[in-house]
Amino acid sequence: MEMTLQVWIAILTLVYATTMLITRWLPIPITALSIPVILASTGVLENPKHALLGFGNNAVIAIGAIFVVGAALRESGVATIIARGLQRVGGRSEMRIVILMMSATSLMAAFMNNTAVVAILLPVGVVLAQRSGLAPSRLLMPLSFAAVLGGTISLIGTAPNFIVADYYNEGDFPGQIGIFDYAFVGIPITVVGVVFMAIFGRRLLPTISTADRLAAAQLPEHAASSYEVPDKLFTLRLSSASPLVGTTIAASGVRNRYKLEIVMIRRRTALATKWLLPDPEVVLEAEDVLYVSGEDTAAWDICETEALQFGLADSSAIEELLGHGTTLAEVTLTPHSPAIGSTFKRMDFRKRFGLNVLSLFRRDTVQHEGFADEELKLGDAFLVTGTPRRVRALARDPDFVVLTDQSQVEDVTRAPLAFLLLLVALVPPIAWDFPLPLSGMGAAILMIMTRCISRAGLRRCMDWNVLCLLVGTMPLGLALEQQQIAKFVATLLTDIASNPTVVFGMLFFLAAIFSNLASNAAAAVIMAPVAAQAAAVVPGMDAKGALLAMAYGCSCNFIVPYSQCNLIVMAPGGYRARDFIRAGLVLSVVMAITTMIALSFL
Repeated sequence: MEMTLQVWIAILTLVYATTMLITRWLPIPITALSIPVILASTGVLENPKHALLGFGNNAVIAIGAIFVVGAALRESGVATIIARGLQRVGGRSEMRIVILMMSATSLMAAFMNNTAVVAILLPVGVVLAQRSGLAPSRLLMPLSFAAVLGGTISLIGTAPNFIVADYYNEGDFPGQIGIFDYAFVGIPITVVGVVFMAIFGRRLLPTISTADRLAAAQLPEHAASSYEVPDKLFTLRLSSASPLVGTTIAASGVRNRYKLEIVMIRRRTALATKWLLPDPEVVLEAEDVLYVSGEDTAAWDICETEALQFGLADSSAIEELLGHGTTLAEVTLTPHSPAIGSTFKRMDFRKRFGLNVLSLFRRDTVQHEGFADEELKLGDAFLVTGTPRRVRALARDPDFVVLTDQSQVEDVTRAPLAFLLLLVALVPPIAWDFPLPLSGMGAAILMIMTRCISRAGLRRCMDWNVLCLLVGTMPLGLALEQQQIAKFVATLLTDIASNPTVVFGMLFFLAAIFSNLASNAAAAVIMAPVAAQAAAVVPGMDAKGALLAMAYGCSCNFIVPYSQCNLIVMAPGGYRARDFIRAGLVLSVVMAITTMIALSFL
């Protein structure tokens, strides 16, 4: 390779990009977008227009659409429904909980952005730890690792997978890399990784108590518990003889006369069970089950007077209600709120916000009744119930502060629709070879139109760091190829060894190093030409296998605590950097060995 000025500039640009991505001296988007400017202005690229190829690249479009689809799956509650099912069957066995949690996480990460999966299931890991008597540090690192492992299963599981597939499919290579071509190696990687962490890896995990920090998360379930809702929640079944049958909720007197708040109505029909929100105009029918909150004496009183059947809500009632379109949230007042000195009745809180107030918390005391006419004071907090959309609307009101973590508030009534739209994104590419970027965009647009994702969720879902990295580093990968640098590195690798399996291992190793030091997306862009050139030099070496080995290496980022998945669980788990190094290094070796064995069968 002739060391021309353009070659040196390309190498120095690579060094500059790597240094900036490691040190974060410049924001990631600035670092990434400066790369094509440098390459075009210095003549490193054969055609300056090549510097803009990233803006119209299939991978960028598809990954942007996947961000929207993944966020909609989260906001519509698909992930939470799975997570709550996990809680019910986990038991108290640490090994069983780790296996179940890692299996569910990896399955979700195969179809969603793995960072989003960790964010979704973080509260599940916390709750599982609390209920099973385990330290959260025993579960949260396996959760992060499982999301990384699951991303290796499909083309849309993580950004490097799609980058590598796009490079291969657009190049002069035989065949195509499809959505589940990664699964042949990705599934063994995931299974071995889960089994390893459940049996051996958890022995490398610390036991750190972070109860106070986790309690501050204020999830809906936590808010319900702190306001004693489980102890004040009852079920009232309407018999056919009840005088309330045929009346509306507004006219029934449940709220005004008996001082009970209806949280949800369960109604069985010939086809299915319906869950109805307690809007004033809802007409009550025989055999309806009302979930009400209040004092037990009031509940007994209405049962005797109105011919209702009394029942105690069991321990899973809160989860059941949260799983059918309603949520709970703790709210307080801002210092200059006009609500201070007013009452819930005077400001017509229920009609204004569409939310029911269940309890009032004042001076360490919870009031479950008689607070509608209480003048509110600064420092008061209260528990409301209603739809996630209405809770979000309240959170936007400058007079109130919603204390409950809104990232866990989902409208699970849209879960079936969101799952159907996920199939819209996946089925056409699998069945009819339809371009995934187009089907992904179509699914994302439909999810926005059908409100599976809110406007606020849409604004938050895009990871602009990743997208800018793709746009900026793709011209760098092309420059390394055009200036023969990729071929030179590939030749160095093949001079060391000519056995395909050994070369696969070296590609995996280099990609893993770059991924841990900088970014998995950038690693995939830069290493793809190297892998392709290595396959061209080594006799009998498959280009597809070389690129896949490199892609799996890009996903082997368990060691560094500041990778996105690990960063999310670091503070809640109370981890230190050495905790990730100790467990992540061993898991990286296990993943590398499994990858090489599985690739040998391709």
